[in-house]
Amino acid sequence: MMSRFLRLVALLALSLGGSLSLTACGNNLGSLASIPAPASGEYRVDTGDTLKIAIQDLDAADGEYVVDDSGAISLPMVKEIAVRGLTFREIGSRIEEQYRSAGILNTPIVNVQPATLRPFYVLGEVSQPGEFAYRQGMTVLAAVSAAGGYTYRASTGEVEITRTINGREVTGRADENSPIQPGDRIRVFERWF
Repeated sequence: MMSRFLRLVALLALSLGGSLSLTACGNNLGSLASIPAPASGEYRVDTGDTLKIAIQDLDAADGEYVVDDSGAISLPMVKEIAVRGLTFREIGSRIEEQYRSAGILNTPIVNVQPATLRPFYVLGEVSQPGEFAYRQGMTVLAAVSAAGGYTYRASTGEVEITRTINGREVTGRADENSPIQPGDRIRVFERWF
């Protein structure tokens, strides 16, 4: 039965001038390289992250700050501070330097913690596709579980991930044990046969 179907599809393709592609029979994950593993070490902040900042002796500056599209935050009494690509510790040092150089505080003590990190997205053959809150140490399987699990049509085991690395979007394949990052877009393909 299946070979008769494939012959019919091939004849249809020939009658249409060979313009019909059989790529619909697979998910093309095999043609993708594996997504590069997240860089080890401390987390690096990017647009959309929310930081909780406390500055000793300057209660007016204590609060939560969202990293804007330019990769910066704005604090009271100092201008914008670029934070994209920095660790929480590096951000704290940069803020201390800004307040010291502006003559506002002689010896500022700054504490920077993550309030909320960028969400990740799961699309395709999952029960509840959408945007989800990221937690440290999440894997593809945890992300799929957050999206309600695979549908009965899902091709399980491997997914496509689009991730921003050094300001560039990179797309690759990953298995269920691969770690994910904030901002990742995970696509679960449909199983055809």
